[in-house]
Formats: sequence, C-alpha cells, structure tokens
Amino acid sequence: MGEDSSKYKFPETLNQQKRFIGLPREEAIVLLLCGVIGFYCDILIVMLVVGAILWLLIRHLKKGQGSTWLLNLLYWYLPTVLFRVQFRRVPTSSHRHWMQ
Repeated sequence: MGEDSSKYKFPETLNQQKRFIGLPREEAIVLLLCGVIGFYCDILIVMLVVGAILWLLIRHLKKGQGSTWLLNLLYWYLPTVLFRVQFRRVPTSSHRHWMQ
C-alpha cells in the first residue's frame, strides 16, 4: 500500500514559482527594499515593521492568486511609464479596446 499511495501524489502547483529567501519574488522585494531603506536611514527596526505589515498586506491581497496577479494589477492601475521596461510589446493600459 505504501508504494501505491506514493505513485499518485501530485505537486501542489504544476509550475512552482521561483523563490528568493523562501518567499515569492514580489514579497521578498518588499521586505528587502524596506530593510535597505531602513539601514541607510538609520531606522532599521521601524522599516522592518513597515515591511512586515506590507508583506502581510500583499499576502492577503494575493490569497488564491498567482504571482503575476500583482504585476497585472499594477499594470492596469499605475502609470504606464513605470512598467515600460517590463511590458515592451504590450500596449499602454490607457488604450482599452472592447470587442462586441
């Protein structure tokens, strides 16, 4: 029975996302950015607390969504200039065309 049960185990997701320090990329960037800013401004403890709060907020917003969900949300609601490097071939979010 032990061999048969291990034969039918599936991974949690078929495409595991890349992780940095055990966290998904966007969550790790928030924590590292807050830590670096806090280190250079001599308010490390305060910025680590702010980073932890932002990390919890991102995890709450992303619940049940993939990693690209946050990038797509930022694409639609922030100015296009911020994402021109990431989205080279995609039209600006202000040019929305609806097909009927």
